Amino acid sequence: MDIAKGSVVIAKAGRDKGKAFAVTEVLDARTVLIADGKSRKLERPKRKNVIHLQMTGTTADCVTTNRQLRIFLKNFQNHEA
Repeated sequence: MDIAKGSVVIAKAGRDKGKAFAVTEVLDARTVLIADGKSRKLERPKRKNVIHLQMTGTTADCVTTNRQLRIFLKNFQNHEA
């Protein structure tokens, strides 16, 4: 499964371990930028190595604001639990 812009991922390592994020940009084959709309806003996404991310198969294509992203990821995590 390929990581693409809008993909929802779960962090497998680091202080963000277990949290859901959306990929905001693919920098190269190994690095992406991720945001969650709260601690990591769309304006200042976190750089993350793809080996530290777990793909979920869900996409957040229609999200354009931090509020929409927070709500989408909250609903996603409630649905997964």
